[in-house]
Amino acid sequence: MRLTHKILISFLFSLIIFSAYGQNQPVKVEISKEKIKKEGVNFYLHKVEKGETIFSICKAYEITPEILLEDNPLLVHGLKEGSTILVRDLSKKVSFIKHTVRWYDSLSSIAKKYGVSETDIIQVNSLKDDRLSVRQVLLIPDSSSTSNLLSDDNIIQTDITSDEKVATSTNYDKKEILTEKHVSANRHFSDFRFNVSLILPLGSNKTEISEMDANFLDFYEGFLLAVNDMKDEGMNINLKVLDMYDFPSGQILAQSGKLDKSHLIVGPVFEKEIAQIVNHTEREGIPLVSPMDSKTESLVSNHPFFYQVNTNLYNIQLTLLTSIPKGSHVTIIYEDSGKDRELVELTKRILTELGLTYNSISYNILSGRGMTAKIGDKLSPASMNAVVVPSNQEAFVSDVLRNLNLLQTINKFNITLYGTSKWRSFDNIDINYCHSMNLHIALQHFVDYNDPDVKKFLLRYRALYNCEPNPYSFQAYDIARYFLGQLLKEGPDFYKSHNYNTSRLLQSDFKFERPDSDSGYINTATRLVIYNPDYSVNIGSLGI
Repeated sequence: MRLTHKILISFLFSLIIFSAYGQNQPVKVEISKEKIKKEGVNFYLHKVEKGETIFSICKAYEITPEILLEDNPLLVHGLKEGSTILVRDLSKKVSFIKHTVRWYDSLSSIAKKYGVSETDIIQVNSLKDDRLSVRQVLLIPDSSSTSNLLSDDNIIQTDITSDEKVATSTNYDKKEILTEKHVSANRHFSDFRFNVSLILPLGSNKTEISEMDANFLDFYEGFLLAVNDMKDEGMNINLKVLDMYDFPSGQILAQSGKLDKSHLIVGPVFEKEIAQIVNHTEREGIPLVSPMDSKTESLVSNHPFFYQVNTNLYNIQLTLLTSIPKGSHVTIIYEDSGKDRELVELTKRILTELGLTYNSISYNILSGRGMTAKIGDKLSPASMNAVVVPSNQEAFVSDVLRNLNLLQTINKFNITLYGTSKWRSFDNIDINYCHSMNLHIALQHFVDYNDPDVKKFLLRYRALYNCEPNPYSFQAYDIARYFLGQLLKEGPDFYKSHNYNTSRLLQSDFKFERPDSDSGYINTATRLVIYNPDYSVNIGSLGI
């Protein structure tokens, strides 16, 4: 900051503070319990009360007026009662999150994920530049890295009984960060009181909560955020959260009568428990959503009230292969071992269904480096080569990519690569190969941290729960946001007029279709992630 700017700030505040002393004694300032992280810095969200002054606020939070004005430039025009200002939190020591670098990570993507600057990461880890190596462990500065989950009553207020938890709204003002596309266009049911049941294994009868159970608490938190968003939009919701650990089985839960007045049920989590309640919910005419378990797809038949959220392998692979441009020379490369036989056969079947001719080559990784020429014989020197590698075996995939890279760089073959979602968990993939060969991967879940709605969700989640959201948090928010929106627009019978349009959400896309009129709904949407030669990553088609 320039010297003249500092002098101006000091002068302005001297006037403000001096005038404050001539007024009545300022009221006691209460430290806000609500926080937010902005550009890697923690702030209190302070609502200005009647009688508060710049001086009293600075004294309470132990900061200087210069810092307060720098973070809130509009304060030069005076302090307004009822306004919300940012007050920098200088009380905490910085803690760190450990992040292990994956092959697809970049310094930019890591910084965006944790809400810090690239410069902070470079300085903390004493990096010479922005180059990273696979499995490198980075320390990410984060002064709010610990999570109190449900224990901090200033975050989510709940009335907890032995077998159910009824959630109420928070006092946090979220209206300012809602986007117009989230506002319902149909208010026919805005005065209707919707009973929504969420069934999770929260572990209320356990003295300790396992890591898996903690994930379900993250799911609970994400769901609550969506509920509060819908309440802000005028939806009247009575949310009942049932702990599956309080019931010996799904049958007992169904017989308890606790689900009978619901207009929507989300959960239980596991296929066995859902199978035990699905007939009961159908008799009661209540839509039932399976939030996670892929095995529940077997329940879709003959259950018209049932929704399967997880996308099956067929639709994921269909999205991937449909993205192959017409006129491409298609080649399948797979391993002789047969470990991915089901995926290989599915890939061949879909290509045939799409009317795409292909040739194939298989080999054992022990075949050595002599495979480069043999793979080259299968490719076209004059056409775009769409090379499909239906394999989830890291060693084999690494060898294929090495061979293809040689063919592309030395023999000048034009190659577009099509892989599987499993590749993103591999440690030994050379990210340069993926970008140079324009890798396409179809994923059920993918978070675009450049998306404005994702940024807003991260901002609120961190502010409310003092921790980072995980895939469970995103999944829960997407599910609640989508199905509560359907209830608000169409009412309790929304399943009767369910449209087949694709809805883009934070982590997933939903496009529910019925195999037949007597069946329930299956989500067919998938995210197509494309690695570009300029090292950017795009989300392509939303699904079939």
